[in-house]
Amino acid sequence: MPTLDSYDQVPYESFALPETHPDALAALGRLLGVPAAGPERCRVLELGAAAGGNLIPMAWALPGSEFVGVELGERQARQGQAMIERLGLRNIRLLHQDIREVDDGQAPFDYILVHGVYSWVPEAVRERILQLCGRLLAPQGIAYLSYNVLPGWHQRAMLREMLLHHSRAARSPTERLAQARELLELLGSGLADDPRPAAEALRAEVRYLRTARPSYLFHEYLEETNAPESFGEVMARASRHGLRYLADSELHSMFASTLGPAAQAVLARFETQVEQEQYMDFLTLRPFRRSLLVRQAVEPDLEIDLDRIADFGLSADLHPLEPPDLAAPRAQTYASPAGGRFEVEQPSTKALLARLAEVYPNALALDPLLAEACAGLPGAEREAGLAEVFNLYASGALGLTLRTAVWPNRPSERPRASALARVQAEGGEGHAASARHRAIELDPLAAALLARLDGQRDRAALTAELAALVASDPGLAAALGRQAGEAQTLAEVLGANLERLLRLFARNGLLER
Repeated sequence: MPTLDSYDQVPYESFALPETHPDALAALGRLLGVPAAGPERCRVLELGAAAGGNLIPMAWALPGSEFVGVELGERQARQGQAMIERLGLRNIRLLHQDIREVDDGQAPFDYILVHGVYSWVPEAVRERILQLCGRLLAPQGIAYLSYNVLPGWHQRAMLREMLLHHSRAARSPTERLAQARELLELLGSGLADDPRPAAEALRAEVRYLRTARPSYLFHEYLEETNAPESFGEVMARASRHGLRYLADSELHSMFASTLGPAAQAVLARFETQVEQEQYMDFLTLRPFRRSLLVRQAVEPDLEIDLDRIADFGLSADLHPLEPPDLAAPRAQTYASPAGGRFEVEQPSTKALLARLAEVYPNALALDPLLAEACAGLPGAEREAGLAEVFNLYASGALGLTLRTAVWPNRPSERPRASALARVQAEGGEGHAASARHRAIELDPLAAALLARLDGQRDRAALTAELAALVASDPGLAAALGRQAGEAQTLAEVLGANLERLLRLFARNGLLER
């Protein structure tokens, strides 16, 4: 079981999770025929809110909505409360409280979020989580639940057993973490030449964990409790509390067509959605799920009508790896800033993506945008473009939104970041929440710059302050010096970094007018 001591010594890293945002949940719910509450006027409960890194940016961006977070760790709860107070937010409460003590008689919530908690607590607490969802979820509400699933997690359990064995004599969480790191280095060396397929799978996990965040390594692999269950077991437990499965937030994972004809034939033998999902887990060895639950009385429409997506706004930051061919349908690869690769075929979709890239992080209404793209391309068909847009959405390449907020996507002469972004930069957490609720990594230079964007400094003043910072920080100076070519001075590198970072901040909606 997670202990208070472990969470105080190795705090669970708290940052924005885009799939948990009310906007994302409302869009997916409505697409599946559930009239979920709009993000601008809703109530949200997060169980296991850590320091509020996920919930506080929502409250900042949605002042008309109400947010409640529950966190057992006192250190993280106090940290989040301090940030809420500093930002002057009045639509959010972060409670230092045990999940077992949450009042189940309070007003219902449109969205209940439980990320990184369910599999890592005792059975009684897992039962209480689903009981709270059953009692506190609004009639058309959606609960988000992440958890480790069997049989896929068995592959990770093997490495967990090794790490627990190697760190069995540790007397503190920080010592256990250090010993686990030691074993990962030993495994990385010892498995380097092993040709067996099983060794390659273990090598891949070791490679990932050697660079993973300490909080992830500790709380996923080194806590005393990690109790994965099969999808069917979780859904049976949810059913006892009046809940049913809606979908997974990774929508593409539900399509048997992605597995090929043989897998489709196997899955066609099963009649219910829960049975099909369970056998999808068997075929894919999926280790982790992000499932959405609704009340049993809700009747979703899983036969998705593509015309429904025309009611949404669309946002995307995809760029072609070669000049787009708008003359005829031809598959081409598009890339996301996170490194994802997506195939796009329809000329209308390529034209649409070019327009969205111009205005990102802002969104445009899908229906007129697609109509404009088709009108400019002889022979383009709305239905083909709509289908491809849906496939990109299901794959996580673009987002559907119900919000109308607009952000400047070009830095001004005296750039000003939002108060939220500046407070996050000053907090030393190493990330800030974007306008699209994604965690933007901040290195020390980026954090220092973002914290200084108060609208009072022009580029010359910002460059001078950063130069003074570099002069006082040998490590930062060395890092920047390594970026300089033979013909570049450190000052020139610093100026280039300033412009690059300002564009990055604007691109992610961190700046205000």
